[in-house]
Amino acid sequence: MKRGSKHSPEMRARMAEVMRLRSAEISKRTKERMADPEVRQRIREGMQAASDEAAEVKMLRAAWLAASPAARTKFLIELTRAGTDQQ
Repeated sequence: MKRGSKHSPEMRARMAEVMRLRSAEISKRTKERMADPEVRQRIREGMQAASDEAAEVKMLRAAWLAASPAARTKFLIELTRAGTDQQ
């Protein structure tokens, strides 16, 4: 065994085998879950929702960039005032 090494070569081999088996089991369970149409549908819906949000953010960014600096400043002041009025 090398100096300063925590595990013997046999122990490292056993640990590697355990990790391979664990990884294979996780992969098998994931494939089984993904075969379920309901799970696939939820994933599809989640990805669609994220895509819709991304489109909204792009529209907001475009509007922000199209606005004049004065309009941006006014908007930010209104936002910060609205936040302090609610408290």
